[in-house]
Amino acid sequence: MEPTVLETILFIAFGLIAIAGALGVILARNVVYSALSMLANFCALGALYILLSAEFLGIVQLIIYGGAIVVLFLFALMLVGGKKTVDEQAFRPFINVVAIVLALLLLGEIGYLGLSTSIAGQMGTVTPAVIGSTGSVQILGIALLTQYVLPFELVSVLLLVGIVGSVVLAKKQ
Repeated sequence: MEPTVLETILFIAFGLIAIAGALGVILARNVVYSALSMLANFCALGALYILLSAEFLGIVQLIIYGGAIVVLFLFALMLVGGKKTVDEQAFRPFINVVAIVLALLLLGEIGYLGLSTSIAGQMGTVTPAVIGSTGSVQILGIALLTQYVLPFELVSVLLLVGIVGSVVLAKKQ
């Protein structure tokens, strides 16, 4: 199925909003503005998921990340305060070198992917007809618990380690 002109325009618009939000997270001087830029990025990604016929992922993106996670970040920022505690000038030369190296790595990866694959990619086995007959949530569950079970379990262990680490850090001596 070919996308309509409206779908293409919406995809480009939400993609640009997602990129602008990501840049806002990185470039904002105020941490509250950075968190609000992250909210714009999450909402744009949720809209992109919905445009790509992954309605469940889009709604979860909007509810969990756009709602809960950003509100949690904002509450944490309001409680802790976004004051700078480290002298940034002492780390400035080191940060610039690391940023340049990471930027060159990213550009190399983008160049490699651009040369090795086509922009449109390849048609997958899960077409809109298959999604319509089976359902996107069922297809996602089958993929997570069969083909991607190891990464799925590793993410759960990583989340558990994060929870235990936050409890240990928050515990009073």
